[in-house]
Amino acid sequence: MSIATQIKTWAGNNLPFIFAILRTVKPNLVLKEFALITRFSDVQEALSRPNALGVTYAEKMGKITAGSNFFLGMDDTPSYTRDVSNMRLVVRRADVSQIITPMVEQFAQQLVNRATGKIEMVSQLSSIVPCQFSAAYLGIAGPSQKELFDWTSSMFAYLFYPNNPPEVDQAALANSVKTCAYLDQLIAQRKQAAESGTNIDDIIGRCLQLQASGTPGMSDLEIRNNLIGIIIGLMPTTSKCAVLVIDYLLDHPALLAQAQAAALQDDNEKLRKFMLEALRFNSFGAGIFRIANEDYVIASGSMRSKKIKKGTKVLVALQSAMLDGRELDDPKSFRLDRPDYQYMHFGYGMHTCFGQYINMVQIPMIVKSLLRCKNLRRAAGEEGKVRYQNSFPVSLHLEFDPAS
Repeated sequence: MSIATQIKTWAGNNLPFIFAILRTVKPNLVLKEFALITRFSDVQEALSRPNALGVTYAEKMGKITAGSNFFLGMDDTPSYTRDVSNMRLVVRRADVSQIITPMVEQFAQQLVNRATGKIEMVSQLSSIVPCQFSAAYLGIAGPSQKELFDWTSSMFAYLFYPNNPPEVDQAALANSVKTCAYLDQLIAQRKQAAESGTNIDDIIGRCLQLQASGTPGMSDLEIRNNLIGIIIGLMPTTSKCAVLVIDYLLDHPALLAQAQAAALQDDNEKLRKFMLEALRFNSFGAGIFRIANEDYVIASGSMRSKKIKKGTKVLVALQSAMLDGRELDDPKSFRLDRPDYQYMHFGYGMHTCFGQYINMVQIPMIVKSLLRCKNLRRAAGEEGKVRYQNSFPVSLHLEFDPAS
């Protein structure tokens, strides 16, 4: 292993330590073509300037959809407002408690019930539930659950992770062609069925109702592109976060016992708080990237103010912000009484994750199904550790005492 690789590995394993130093001595680090923002208030500021510090995904989204953008890759434009508004009409907040929570809890519990004292969390649970949810709620089942999950995972890596190996990006683009073809055919079939009087109350069905009413921005192509963006954000993130939460709790037996008690008491709100805190320590990633569309001064008027020149790539360090003692009381402690606004797992500002309210029940419900198992533990040896491939968990073997 080269020295550069060793340094990179060490840095990746010690990000909280590095961020703590930077928050004190260089909170806004600006190099020639790269900037890093680490403090809570500055992270929120950066993400509140969607046009000055814009999203970086438009070009790649265009390649995924063969030309068109998705609101994930848009700055604050009329098209963004139109498309987000349309999708909020069909993905309704009220569905979270009325439909999504009981649906996901049932899916997860059924999968765990099939296990007999052993379960591989990724392939048998955390990657399956989002696919089941997609089929039942969105209307997108995929050719198979595995293909749907693999497609979306590769496209997520392509969109959000820089400097992928060439084969990762090539696989993502190949899978995007398959995804577009699949969704085009699915939408055509659903339109034909609707014209014959078969109406299904899922997200595709609701989109087609808007289309039939003449709502702008709801052509077949626009529906397809919005759905691509939603499933890319839904599948791999849900699975990874569920694994990260279980992995953290297993490393902290006292917290695990408390979380298990909450699961057995059906205290879903407490489980949501466990998820938010566990992910604060065992983070999904360091942060999200932005690009300076113009010269911008971060933390203007303060001693830490820095000019970020147009064209600079900016890492907005969400992980660092959620460990910032200037905002969070006793940030090194695991606490369930923190206000929701101190968490930025789903981003902040205009580009806050579209599915945040879904994820805030889907992840805890997956975790809950495992926490209800008696004597939940890691499998022995290497199998009991999380194994990763291209930043995503691909296995975590667990054991528990079968129900008598």
